[in-house]
Amino acid sequence: MSITITAQHLAAIAGRRTNLMAALADWLNQLCPQYEIDTPQEFCQFLAQACHETDHFVTLREYASGRAYEGRADLGNTQPGDGVRFKGRGIFQTTGRANYLQLGIKKGRRDLFINNPALLEQPEYAVWSACEYWRTRGLNDIANHADSDVLKKKYRGKIIDVSPLEYISLAINGGYNGMEDRKKFYAKAQQVLVATEVAPAPRGRPATPAKAKRLKLASPRRRSKAPVAPV
Repeated sequence: MSITITAQHLAAIAGRRTNLMAALADWLNQLCPQYEIDTPQEFCQFLAQACHETDHFVTLREYASGRAYEGRADLGNTQPGDGVRFKGRGIFQTTGRANYLQLGIKKGRRDLFINNPALLEQPEYAVWSACEYWRTRGLNDIANHADSDVLKKKYRGKIIDVSPLEYISLAINGGYNGMEDRKKFYAKAQQVLVATEVAPAPRGRPATPAKAKRLKLASPRRRSKAPVAPV
């Protein structure tokens, strides 16, 4: 069942309201269906990752300076200053010269994001870059597994057993950073988008959860750790 995501859904998942949510919801609804991310279950997995990587949909740019990525050949950071220039941006925190270059190629303008990295901080490109990452890694198929399924994934040279959410988290983050938060956001997304049986939106009107209760949202807190970008 295709659904429409609202700013209210994002606020309920994150536990707070932010200024970015309205624009993000708009672009999620425009772009995600083009990548076949359009069911409650697929959005639950997608938004759980996005909520963590953006610090509850607060930022589309990594808080850290990016110096830790300096000289990372695996990210294509071969020129001085690449670590800072191509630090994490977008709702999945795209990182590294090589990934910025590939996104430009997909847009038909090779150096689009190389010349202007901050474009990935715009909601349109922030969502689009995550959709591209999701599709190229085949994560929609993983998202549609039952939560109880045990999947195999190669991690640091070993084959390990993981849940679908753990598989997606490792694919996006490259490690276990924020895993418990991702699980928490996933569970909340299921309450908001699945358990409340989100109704399809009439043409021209946003969908709202059926019989959804009024949610009391927490006040924003200062973030203690920087979001870690996928590697």
